[in-house]
Amino acid sequence: MLLNVVKAKTEQGKDFNFNVNFQLENSLIEDKNYQFLTPVTVNGTMNYLNDELNVNAKVSFKLLVVCDNCGENFEKDIEFDLSEKFIEQYDSHNEEDYLIKQACVEIDKPVIDNLLLNIPTKMLCKDDCKGLCAVCGKNKNFSTCSCDALMDELDNLDNPFSQLKK
Repeated sequence: MLLNVVKAKTEQGKDFNFNVNFQLENSLIEDKNYQFLTPVTVNGTMNYLNDELNVNAKVSFKLLVVCDNCGENFEKDIEFDLSEKFIEQYDSHNEEDYLIKQACVEIDKPVIDNLLLNIPTKMLCKDDCKGLCAVCGKNKNFSTCSCDALMDELDNLDNPFSQLKK
């Protein structure tokens, strides 16, 4: 997605609002088995001063993810702040800099870079997710099992390994 920066360059130091939406490919995060349910929305301001374009924005989207405790699918709203600088000096940039290409900047690249850093590493369907029973595999959020009581009984027996649980 390209942002036109001509107006910002002609009125240096002034903030200009922008709002863009674009769809990202699920392959971007397929190693996590997540899916984008909504386009990525970027709302923010840009300000051009001293051959630099400063972009500050809020990025938001919705993912379909798998709970790391119980394995259930659920929807997760993701939102994070984006603050990046774009430069014009092609001869002195390094690979970490984002460049202004004539009258536009590509907002996708910094959004993707920040997106990958801001997606939580552990996804839970709810804060108090009980997960799966380690013995029978039932989802403890939806049903109960007698495995905990059975394990307690086994611990009370003369078992040399029962001390390890304590």
